[in-house]
Amino acid sequence: MKVILDADVIADSYKDNRTGIFRVAFELFGSLAKLKSVDVYYSHLSLFHRETSTGELDEFFSENSITINRANVRAKRKFLLFRKEKLFRYLYNKIGIYNYKNTHFEKVWKNADIFHSFYHPFNNEIEKYPNLKKVITVHDLIPVLFPDLHFTSDLINNIVASIGKDGYAICVSENTKKDLLNYAPHINPNHVFVNLLAASKTLFYVCKDVEKFNHIKAKYNLPKKYFLSVGTLEPRKNVDFVIRTFLKFIKENKIDDLGLVLVGAKGWDYDKIFEEYNNAQELKNKIIITGRVPDEDLASLYSHAHSFYYMSLYEGFGLPPLEAMQCGIATVTSNTSSLPEVVGDGGIMLDPNDEKLLSKTMLDLYLDDSLREEYAKKGLNRSKLFSWKKSAEELVDIYQKIGNSR
Repeated sequence: MKVILDADVIADSYKDNRTGIFRVAFELFGSLAKLKSVDVYYSHLSLFHRETSTGELDEFFSENSITINRANVRAKRKFLLFRKEKLFRYLYNKIGIYNYKNTHFEKVWKNADIFHSFYHPFNNEIEKYPNLKKVITVHDLIPVLFPDLHFTSDLINNIVASIGKDGYAICVSENTKKDLLNYAPHINPNHVFVNLLAASKTLFYVCKDVEKFNHIKAKYNLPKKYFLSVGTLEPRKNVDFVIRTFLKFIKENKIDDLGLVLVGAKGWDYDKIFEEYNNAQELKNKIIITGRVPDEDLASLYSHAHSFYYMSLYEGFGLPPLEAMQCGIATVTSNTSSLPEVVGDGGIMLDPNDEKLLSKTMLDLYLDDSLREEYAKKGLNRSKLFSWKKSAEELVDIYQKIGNSR
């Protein structure tokens, strides 16, 4: 079976914006490329996004030991008159001429069975190849289910339109599959599959390297003992609730040897989070906001935390709790959406609006080391059920089912 993977999301992100969706695509590219049961190629068709050529992607894949062939060449035009002038750019776009030009390898496209996009709606160029069955990964439907927690629903609606009646969807959890079919009942349920994600074993592992942690500790000005939360700082992640509960918890229990470390880039509408931080007044020094941190720092940050808190209101999958469990840290999450599929019995799951219960859980874990160690072990065992190799093998099984369907 021949499969063409859409690398546009990697091209958009690999230089400086390695989000969760980038990680998903990158890990599956690498894992699928190692399997002998499928012949994979990559496409880079986007003419609008980051100015990255297929040559640059070849270098990136090679540097990361991913052996994968191109399905097209995307290269910058050597000459385009007044390409930087706004009026000319507008005119060129109107007639379909862009800075980059795509050259398809027709033999690959006409003999391939499946085109799989990990994020973007299908590119119109794919319509030239009726032999291809079109597959798209659906990460979540949060923008349309909770518009107050997200700034736009356009992408989801474009994805749903792309699937239509003939396309196929691969959801990252059973909960996301349910959400998709409820939102778009016209989609054939036999065309919707579930492929659970994983956390990188090279990035997320039990890291007890004291020297490395001393460096990390100094770099981010970490306290000796800290609760940890990892995720984009935006309303859906419910970080303001964690801050508020933490401050009340340490104040009421007169705890002075504990901090709260928040790791993650600023997202949409993050003002509420910083309001809670600014309102902390004399306790503000108990909260450390690192911003986004390099991948190589994460295992140490996770592994040396006292416990991990992820009280998100809704998730399509929820990678940070899996990362935390894989690093051997007691994990507390919401009991909503897909999180029970990820955490199972490996963590403590709570109502994301129950301040009293979260405060009690913080206190229980703070006072009882045996309880904390019990959940650290449970989480580590639970995390062993997930791997990118397993995800890739299950994805190939899905490809086979799609290839054999009519």
